[in-house]
Amino acid sequence: GLDLRAFEQRYSATGEHAYPPRMLLKLWLFAALSGVYSGREVARRLHYDLRFRYLAGELRPDFRTINRFRMVHVEDFREVLRQTVRIAQQAGLAKLGRVAIDGTKIRANTSRYKAMSRGRMDEAEARLDDEIDQILMQIEEQNAAEDDEHGDNDGGGGLPEELQSREARRERIRAARDQLEKEKGEKLEPRHQKSFADLEANMMKTGEGSLAYCYNAQAAVSEDGIVVATELSTTPRDEASLEPVLDEIEANTGERPERVLADKGYLTENTLEAMEARKQRCLIAVGREGKKPKWPSGRRTQKMHRTLRLPWAQELYRHRKTQGERPFAVIKGPMRFRRFVLRTKRKTGGEWDLVASAFNLAALWRLKAA
Repeated sequence: GLDLRAFEQRYSATGEHAYPPRMLLKLWLFAALSGVYSGREVARRLHYDLRFRYLAGELRPDFRTINRFRMVHVEDFREVLRQTVRIAQQAGLAKLGRVAIDGTKIRANTSRYKAMSRGRMDEAEARLDDEIDQILMQIEEQNAAEDDEHGDNDGGGGLPEELQSREARRERIRAARDQLEKEKGEKLEPRHQKSFADLEANMMKTGEGSLAYCYNAQAAVSEDGIVVATELSTTPRDEASLEPVLDEIEANTGERPERVLADKGYLTENTLEAMEARKQRCLIAVGREGKKPKWPSGRRTQKMHRTLRLPWAQELYRHRKTQGERPFAVIKGPMRFRRFVLRTKRKTGGEWDLVASAFNLAALWRLKAA
């Protein structure tokens, strides 16, 4: 079973009795397998769904308790994923002879309607500055009139609500602008935009071809279909995630993969140089599958191009698509996980680990039953 000491240590031995963390974790894992990611819906199912009622032992925590558990333990879900991988290893699974690494775009809990471009941010901030100055002038005039009438020792009631709301909006605009400047640097243009609801999410092209605020969710998959590592990126490009995923594979399994398979999104000269430095054997596509690639310019990329023309490399690389993309098909299909519920990279990273853990438990059950 899963070792839940990390969860249980967060609960005090004294004070009000808490719902068992093991029970709440089981609810969230089974909810993910059932395509349920709302705490309210989980709470509703505790009243009519026998599967949820059985897992809860007829306890009925309310939706606030269920949601709070997920929020409090977002960082602990990585350890849950790690334990599912080690359980798979003990069962003779999670074999690392051939590991496929891939990424998919998952929508963030925001939209373009909650965003503003860099150019409009400057205009909105200037307008708010002017409105705030006018309100402050009105306050000063009103205070002076009241002082003349009542004296200056009757105190005050704090800032007016209209001033507080404008100052809060101005701070949100400044925070969004600072995040844009941090991400884009010298490449920042007036058309670049940022969402106020989740400052760390970025515009990415989804599998349907549309642009939406997303996170780039990464997964490393063993040759028998177990997700052995995850990573979450705020950039649409994949190459920066390759080394963090490899580090996570070693942390989760205690081993290094014999060979890594990845698509063209991970290919750069710097990536191949890093793989050489790590002594990590890999096959990374130099072109889109089904299309004849152009002859590359970099020395390492040319070497990879020549390697992938060899029959043994082609036979090995054929496994990448089914091996690496199958978990995403299950997670977005039967598990219906297509949008994050939480916000910010830290919280969505935990949510992604929770979903991957649920996928692994289902894969373990399926592989053991086979």
